[in-house]
Amino acid sequence: MVVLGAGVIIGVVLTALMAGGYHTSGNPRFCAACHSMDHVRNRWQQSNHKQFACIECHLPAANIAEQVSYKVQAGLNDLFHETLRDYPAAILISAKGKDILRGNCLRCHQATIENTAMVKGEADCLKCHRYLVHGRGLDKGGMRVE
Repeated sequence: MVVLGAGVIIGVVLTALMAGGYHTSGNPRFCAACHSMDHVRNRWQQSNHKQFACIECHLPAANIAEQVSYKVQAGLNDLFHETLRDYPAAILISAKGKDILRGNCLRCHQATIENTAMVKGEADCLKCHRYLVHGRGLDKGGMRVE
């Protein structure tokens, strides 16, 4: 009975830690804590999307398992490159990241584009609005905002 009680307590503590970690890692302060994200964070803070957390655009609008899986994959990639300090000045989004971003653009802006040509075929929001939130990369003529 003691072992069962200890197992339940350990399970509750681990669940609370994992939920807290998931919540904390979705906070823009956490995302912007790395030096390579300085420019990205500064431009986001000046954009019309500053009220949205990073995960609202960059995490799939899917079930929790898919979100955690993608967050772990992307987070480990970011941690790896941040540790090696080999991120380029212009951080590029992956093909999967672009698909997620487009899906989230459409999720929020469907009413805006529903009567436009963008609805026909595959809408590519990034074609025209690529620099809307994060500006241009530093090596592409963008300005560092301090």
